[in-house]
Amino acid sequence: MKTFLTAILLFATTCLSFAQTNHKNHKVKYGRNIISFMPVYAITNNYVGIGGSYEILANDYIGIRVPVMAAINTNYVNVGLEMKLYPARNTGPAKYAIAPMITYGTGSERMNDYVWDNQLNQYVYDNSKYDRSHFGFLLNQTFNFTIMQNFFIGMDGGLGINYYDNTRWNNNNGPNNHQSNNNNSNITFLAQFHVMMGCRF
Repeated sequence: MKTFLTAILLFATTCLSFAQTNHKNHKVKYGRNIISFMPVYAITNNYVGIGGSYEILANDYIGIRVPVMAAINTNYVNVGLEMKLYPARNTGPAKYAIAPMITYGTGSERMNDYVWDNQLNQYVYDNSKYDRSHFGFLLNQTFNFTIMQNFFIGMDGGLGINYYDNTRWNNNNGPNNHQSNNNNSNITFLAQFHVMMGCRF
């Protein structure tokens, strides 16, 4: 974990240095539109995938961003609406933002488990499918580094909660123990992290 955090810090420092040098050598006019590709996007409950986003900068201090993520390890998609607040403006090569975001995710998974079969009066092996949907709020922190006039790299991560988190078991072919175990928890933990790169124009 320490190695991972050190690598991120080194990466951010190198990008910041390069971006500032590039900005000093060339007077760059940065655009108001940002299109991003996220090669690594991770969300709690072991959702890992890729994503894309579009951001429009309303002024020097506020941006509105819409990220979309699709998991590669299961059937799951997530979409969000993020308001990015830039305390030191968004016109420079290195930018920091605080970004409250609402998010919605939905998908289905399969889980292998031993469940109690009332007819056989014993535990049996079962492959169960469940559908999950959740809606919540995240407070993200974002770092963007414009290393060329129209190309940037960055990272975004945050913590929050799900106000609505619904799990529905669907086990029609096997023991029906899971069907009565729908989880409709109102509040659950939520976190996300992604690395991004893209074009600003």
